[in-house]
Amino acid sequence: MRSVYRQANLPSFFFKCNEKVQICIFKRLYQENMNTFRKIFFAALLSMGCLAACQKDDTLRYSNVTMGNVVDGIFISDQGNRFNIKEQTCTGLLDTMKRVIVTCDVLTKTGESTYDIRLNGFADVFTKAPVDSTTVTDASVFVEDPLMIHEMWCSGGYINMYILLPIKVGSRTSHLINLVRNDGEAVPGTYEFTLKHNAFGEVPTADGIGYTIGGTYVSFPVTGLFTEEKADIVIHWNSGKEDKEDPDAEDKRNSLIYKWEKGDYEHSNHLF
Repeated sequence: MRSVYRQANLPSFFFKCNEKVQICIFKRLYQENMNTFRKIFFAALLSMGCLAACQKDDTLRYSNVTMGNVVDGIFISDQGNRFNIKEQTCTGLLDTMKRVIVTCDVLTKTGESTYDIRLNGFADVFTKAPVDSTTVTDASVFVEDPLMIHEMWCSGGYINMYILLPIKVGSRTSHLINLVRNDGEAVPGTYEFTLKHNAFGEVPTADGIGYTIGGTYVSFPVTGLFTEEKADIVIHWNSGKEDKEDPDAEDKRNSLIYKWEKGDYEHSNHLF
């Protein structure tokens, strides 16, 4: 199993397994970790790209968190910074990954947008291209089992999310995640998607017994899809029944709008 920010006590992650997602469940529940998770992790995301000399030693920045791609063994952040691993305090090999989110200490600047870092942790990011609802024929893609988008931002030519979903304890069933572009007449400057989740029948009942909460980072590449300088990205998803005591209650549909701009590297905390 790859290193997944043990120091920050993050909730469970799941990883890509062929075209599905293999769930990896940790013992701690999401609720027990989220306060620490939000305080440590998304505070760093919001300040990403601001490298300031604020320590008494020569380290430029502590606990920097950033997402990006590994190219020819070198991590390149979505902001275009090249990070060379000078020291490492976690296990695992970053150069075996493709897209990752890392936490590191930025040690020194060695060139234009190039830095030496101390790598403290990293996690694989599930990456999958959006699909067009008019061209997909596989019915399993369109199932909308409950999930929650906890955070969403755009950077590096991707729509990035941290999503949460109920996981049956002890199950090895893979879940299917897809970002489906909605059909119908498009509104100029607006791109509308629905985040689909297929749990293949493993959906918790009202009491939630036998289930825990899993979470993961996902990135959907959209380079070339958005042609405008500015656009609205609309995301819909099913978060489940609001009244879990009522067997006839309908699932709640949620939506968010993200104001995207070309070259947008902002990591914005939009939700919850």
